[in-house]
Amino acid sequence: MLIHSFVYLRLIFVILLTENSSIIFGRQVFLKGDIILGGLFPVHEAGLNGSECGVLKAAQGVQRLQAMLYALDLVNNDATILPGIMLGAQILDTCSVDSYALEQTLVFIKTIMSQTEEIYCSDGSKPIYQHHPVAAVIGAASSQVSVMVASMLQLFKVPQISYSSTGTELSEKSRFAYFSRVVPPDNFQATAMAHVVSALGWTYVHAIAVTGAYGERGIDSFRSAAAELGICIDGDVHKINRRWTDIQFKELFFKMKYTKKARGVVIFVDEDQLRRMLSSLDDIRHEDSTFDNYFWWIASDSWGIKQSVITGYEAMISGAVTISPDLKVVPDFDRYFKNLRPSNTFLREYWELINCTDEHNNFGECFDRHGITFKQEAYVPFVIDAVNVVAKALHQYIQATCSSLNFHNCNISKTDFDGARLQSYYRNVSIEPGVPPHIDANGDGIGNYNIYQLNDMGYYQNVGKWTAGKKLNLNVRRVRKGLKRWDGSLPLSVCSTDCPRGHYRAYQDQNCCWTCIPCDVCFQCPLGYAPNDDLVACKLIPPTTLEYNSPWVVLPAICSTLGIVATLFVLAVFIRYSSTPVIMASGRELCYFMLAGILLCYLSTFILVSKPNVAMCAASRILIGLSMSTIYAAILTKTNLLARIFLMQNVGRLDCIVPSAQIAICCGIVSIQLIGSLVWLIIDPPGTAILFPSRKETVLTCKARASHLLISLLYNMLLIIACTLYAFKTRRIPENFNETRLIGFTMYSTSILWLSFGPIYFATQNNFKIQMTSLCMCISMSGTVALCCFFAPKVYIAVCQPYKNVRMRQSAVGHLVNQQMKFM
Repeated sequence: MLIHSFVYLRLIFVILLTENSSIIFGRQVFLKGDIILGGLFPVHEAGLNGSECGVLKAAQGVQRLQAMLYALDLVNNDATILPGIMLGAQILDTCSVDSYALEQTLVFIKTIMSQTEEIYCSDGSKPIYQHHPVAAVIGAASSQVSVMVASMLQLFKVPQISYSSTGTELSEKSRFAYFSRVVPPDNFQATAMAHVVSALGWTYVHAIAVTGAYGERGIDSFRSAAAELGICIDGDVHKINRRWTDIQFKELFFKMKYTKKARGVVIFVDEDQLRRMLSSLDDIRHEDSTFDNYFWWIASDSWGIKQSVITGYEAMISGAVTISPDLKVVPDFDRYFKNLRPSNTFLREYWELINCTDEHNNFGECFDRHGITFKQEAYVPFVIDAVNVVAKALHQYIQATCSSLNFHNCNISKTDFDGARLQSYYRNVSIEPGVPPHIDANGDGIGNYNIYQLNDMGYYQNVGKWTAGKKLNLNVRRVRKGLKRWDGSLPLSVCSTDCPRGHYRAYQDQNCCWTCIPCDVCFQCPLGYAPNDDLVACKLIPPTTLEYNSPWVVLPAICSTLGIVATLFVLAVFIRYSSTPVIMASGRELCYFMLAGILLCYLSTFILVSKPNVAMCAASRILIGLSMSTIYAAILTKTNLLARIFLMQNVGRLDCIVPSAQIAICCGIVSIQLIGSLVWLIIDPPGTAILFPSRKETVLTCKARASHLLISLLYNMLLIIACTLYAFKTRRIPENFNETRLIGFTMYSTSILWLSFGPIYFATQNNFKIQMTSLCMCISMSGTVALCCFFAPKVYIAVCQPYKNVRMRQSAVGHLVNQQMKFM
């Protein structure tokens, strides 16, 4: 606060000193109006070696100035904006020099400090600086000038809206509270430029920046964004200024070229210094042809798509990639400008510059006579946007303040405005329904960037776009094709190339530069990793699983599918012939229970060969034991019943022989297996694990040890042993009751099968394909043995030999058995 007060006192002192002095503040354009807007435009270039004003800038200066007047005409002729109020303007020339622009800004300050219109000079004439305080200032163009102007205007709380100042320093609202802009700040485009460099595969570039807010802050933002993408800057940033001579520029280019590393050049340089820089490079290439297209340019928006920057140097810099805000063209402005006549001081100077003599003609006629092609300057639309933003903000300001009065009678419309309140009407506010805000809450423009490349004909071609979400869409192939190489190879800007096989990188000061040193020792990669193709690093070995098209999966899958079909066929036969003697004597309910277990055996295969995950691993743990316990529980119940019938002492009715009791016994036996599996899942939760059969192979499998599988199957082994013992014990059933013989065949075959499986499974720990396939086949074969040995004879009789499927005369024992079995 004390610093601001000190500056304020110094400013008043300067104004008092210059009140009656002969200092001329430059030529200006003044448009009368009820509300005055200030305008700052670089109508002239900076003078040689930093002197105040140089030659006229037709595009960046005159066109932009007239764009403001054009926008004011549109507003004043629009009955919906500030009705009854005319907007005027006081437009000054900055000459692209910050100190000169500051002097020009004093003109605005004088109008603000004047307290009354009733002031006359000693000779009775009205003063030059009457009481027409500016409500806001449109400008300036360059960031360096805007920094100086904004510091001054902030002391008097005058809002400032720039149409092309993109310097990141201006986003610091603690210093520039009243500065806003309709263009996005440089940190956005710096990030976009870093993304372009990265997309081209470059990791090492030169960087050139003009001293001041625009260049230095912009290149700092690029450096930060580039570091995140692994991009380095060759040496340090080359900083230039407007006092540099041609010799200094030439020394810079020689220094950059003979590093023989980076060829990409990222530049944040204003257009005036760009012209001087390119002029020096053009002189060098006439002396040394190796400079032809040696550098590949990545340029900021100060170059953009401006023809004035490249005129005369198109061939030398073809392939240059430039960044520009998402621009638009205002066709009506072209017609407006061509219909102008030399009506103000700057238009007259431009008129003379292009050698027009007949003042009765307009500029369009003069252009045609001299063969001049008019092209709208890139930032003209932004000037128009800035004026529209201020005009609509003034409209809302007055409307909110004087809602009961018409606009023309509102006193505030002809006096001072509160700058802070005025800018609240255009920051983060949509000035039109359905249109996003032009300016965000921090006063920065909202927008995207287009990416252009200069072709051999001197035309800018759109090759990509960068959005505010940091997303780049770039035609890399087209850009690379546009960058010229003598040998036609891929255009790369790197410090060091990849090392050959058998060498390693010895990094230097930056991570982008290294020397290749032959390896003198090798290191073994950790488990799960293998050397890459160049033998310079270890790469992760992707875990393998059983593929569905692998023979190790196809074979068990086919067997299981056939088994499922056969099981469903048997089930259909049992349902169809359920009332026949053979089926009834088999115990239908227990047979259905067995068929369910056989079906689960076949379905287990598809779970086991699936890609391991938590769900599949849990399902496999449960199904393996559950499927077999279902089969053997039914067989055990059946053989136990037969044993009790034939070993009883007295003929009479036995307990627990009705179907519901038999099914309950089976469920009780199976529930023991199910509860054990669930307890196992709780104690050792299912999951996946990586196994390493060899150093070159990794296998994704379920997290379960082979010993755990053995424990899970132990219960089924006990059931198999019990069933086998009962089958052996009841092997001598008389007459036609061969049920136990079928059960015996089933259990003998099952025992042999599992005795064969055990050694195969545990001997193939290092080959998961054989191990998993053998497990699938063993489970499927268990179901197949039961299906063939127990059910096949009954199905054969029911389907192929129905004449045997009849009730025959039996002995007393047989009568007793049938009497008991009918309840099954």
